[in-house]
Amino acid sequence: MAKRNEALFEESSQGAVSAVTGVVFALSMVLVLGGFWLMSFAVNPDLGAAELWAFAGGLAATVIGFALPFALLPALGK
Repeated sequence: MAKRNEALFEESSQGAVSAVTGVVFALSMVLVLGGFWLMSFAVNPDLGAAELWAFAGGLAATVIGFALPFALLPALGK
């Protein structure tokens, strides 16, 4: 039988999530999903030379979307 451990879900010592963290995560989700969506349009042969720019823009949005929570928030201490 498992031991009862009341300390299994103890409170975090870092406190609650700030509004900045919530906004940055929401923005990063929009950028990542929007970047994926934009890159999916880049495989359209009717675009011609704009294919490269659509893919590059989608890739840049995705990279920025991943960089925000993993690089910016730790640097801010959030």
